[in-house]
Amino acid sequence: MTTLVFRALDQHVVSGLADHPAIEDDRGPLSYAQLLHESACVAGAINHLGVERGTAVSIDVPHGRELVIAVLACARVGAVPAPTADFKLIGVPPVLHTLDTEVAWDLLIRAGRAEPAPAPDRDPEGYEELMLSSYPAVLEPLIAGTTI
Repeated sequence: MTTLVFRALDQHVVSGLADHPAIEDDRGPLSYAQLLHESACVAGAINHLGVERGTAVSIDVPHGRELVIAVLACARVGAVPAPTADFKLIGVPPVLHTLDTEVAWDLLIRAGRAEPAPAPDRDPEGYEELMLSSYPAVLEPLIAGTTI
C-alpha cells in the first residue's frame, strides 16, 4: 500500500499529471509538480527543526495554498495534527513557531531546497484516517487528482 501523501501528490506527478493544476487561486495555478516541490522543501526544513513522525503540529493557517503545502509537508514527515503543540504553523504567510525560535515561511522553503523530504515508505496505523478527518478539504481533492 502507498502512503497518503504519495497518493495525494507524488503518484499524480509520476503518472503524468505533473503539469495539471493542483491549486487554482488569485495568484494563479500551482501544478502538482510545483506543489510536490514546495511541500517537500517545507517538509525537509521542518524535519531539520525537529518535526518527525509522530510529532504534534498545530496548523493555524487560513484555507489556501499555504495550508495545502503545510498539510502535505506535515504528512511527508508523519507529523500529527494537534490543536496545541510545541510546533505551530500560524498565519499567512505562515511562520513556524517552536519552543526555541520562529522561522518564516520563505525561509522554510529556501532551507528545505537543500534536502527536500521524500514521501514516507509507510504510514503509521491510523494515520491516514487521522489526516483525512482533520483535513478533508485538502486531501480528498488531491487524492482524486482534481484541482483545489
